[in-house]
Amino acid sequence: MTNWLLNAVGLFLTTVGALLTLLYLWRSPRFADEWLSPEGKRAYAKQRRLLIIVVGLLAAWLIVQYVAVIYP
Repeated sequence: MTNWLLNAVGLFLTTVGALLTLLYLWRSPRFADEWLSPEGKRAYAKQRRLLIIVVGLLAAWLIVQYVAVIYP
C-alpha cells in the first residue's frame, strides 16, 4: 500500500510539473522578437513550437499513466 501511494504521489507531482512547464511554454512572453534577426526569429519559433509539442505529448502520456494508476 505504501509503495502504491508513493508511486501515485510521485507520478502526480511529475505530471503537474510537466503541465506547468507546458503552460509556461505556451503562454511565455515573446522576448525573442526584440533582439533576434529574422532568421533567428524563424529558428526560435520552430524550436519553441517543437518543444511545446514534445512537452505536450509528455504531459498527455503522464496523464494517461496517472489515470491508469488511479483507476486500475
